[in-house]
Amino acid sequence: MRGDLRYYLGRAAARLLGPRSYAERLNPDEIRSILIVRINARMGNALFITPLIRKIRERIPHASIDLAIAYPYAEDLFGRIPNVRVIGFPYKGASLPWRYGAAIHRMRRTRFDLVIDPVSNSTGGRAILITARARRRLGYATEHQWAPLTHAVPLPQGTLHQAAQPVYLLSRALGEELNPEDVRLWLPLEPQELEAGRAIVSRTLLEKVGSAPAERAFGFFAHATGLKRIDPGYWRAFWDRFLELQPHAVPFEFLPTPQTAPTDARCASVHIRSPRALTGAMAATRMFISADTGPMHLASSTGIPTVALFCASDPALYGPLKPCDLAVRTDECGPAELAQRCAEIWRKT
Repeated sequence: MRGDLRYYLGRAAARLLGPRSYAERLNPDEIRSILIVRINARMGNALFITPLIRKIRERIPHASIDLAIAYPYAEDLFGRIPNVRVIGFPYKGASLPWRYGAAIHRMRRTRFDLVIDPVSNSTGGRAILITARARRRLGYATEHQWAPLTHAVPLPQGTLHQAAQPVYLLSRALGEELNPEDVRLWLPLEPQELEAGRAIVSRTLLEKVGSAPAERAFGFFAHATGLKRIDPGYWRAFWDRFLELQPHAVPFEFLPTPQTAPTDARCASVHIRSPRALTGAMAATRMFISADTGPMHLASSTGIPTVALFCASDPALYGPLKPCDLAVRTDECGPAELAQRCAEIWRKT
């Protein structure tokens, strides 16, 4: 309902503004500063712009990158990436207008050579794009596009993953083709972060099972919300069968809060608040399984095989992206079959 209202209001505004013309190509040599606008508070949507950041670093390496973003832990997630600055926007809470105004003021201190609105339907993103001081504005050309773009690209034909759409936008504007199979989530961790993650997993295993190497840990996140939630009975049936097939594995649950009870008493479990620290701990496990949540995308940004369980959204749009990853619909794959498929991945890892 909310999406439909946004669509129709946007289309009405676009019709009111009338036909517009856009430039087709960007010259990367003319771009020294870039602002990416993503006014959304979800971890997954924040991670979906990491392939775009990587694309910019490859094709326009001399450009600085600012992120106007509403994900609350954006500074933790992106702050250590060289030449990337986070401009945090509030999502909710007290004094929202004042904090929003302060973020806009901070953003407007810089006149950017290019501002990118990387998705086709973000009203908040378009509003911020308008307020930014920019020489060029790049976004998608749609019938409901009302933002004052200077460069625009038609929507891709067919289904394209949400993480690939921002890369497609920039690639087309640079006159390049995109191979969607090349798109990966990207969150570079420093060696000390990986070592700290391994220490967390090893310490937790020592407390739970006495002693076990991190390579025996099978990480998982079971606490999706709303329609994405996987029934606890499905999880328990999965672990019953998987541990029959791989009895030396240790289920290792990552919890959303310190107060959350583990899904299964057999599991070692830990809560890690920092997204980067959480990613480092996930990278220390042998593989990872999760519902369609932000932590699943964090795991997919690492080198470990990631298995994603879907019961509401489309895996083609939101699934993990590495060749060793697996997306499964729970209405098509029962816990016993899933355990068998995961055991095959476990043996190959």
